[in-house]
Amino acid sequence: MTASIGIWAEGDVTGELVLYRWEADQQTGFVTFETATQRMRPADHSGHAIGDLLYDPAVGEPSGTAASVNQRLFSQVVVAIMRAYRRAGTAPTTAHAYYY
Repeated sequence: MTASIGIWAEGDVTGELVLYRWEADQQTGFVTFETATQRMRPADHSGHAIGDLLYDPAVGEPSGTAASVNQRLFSQVVVAIMRAYRRAGTAPTTAHAYYY
């Protein structure tokens, strides 16, 4: 299990789509967060979706696939961002998660 995940917003968090960079277990990735729907997708560094993997809070779990995306880490990043979003009521600038 990952001990910690660092998650940082890349740019403005007040827009309709927020790009987050994450780091964990010597891996790095990106996810996009749609602020209106709270949907998240794995993305590349410029915010383009990778595959059709999607977290939709209306469903409550990820669906679809994305080549080369670690779905366990994707789910952990989603949970961390959603927790920070619920606490703040807005897209967070950081959403670090620690597991001990």
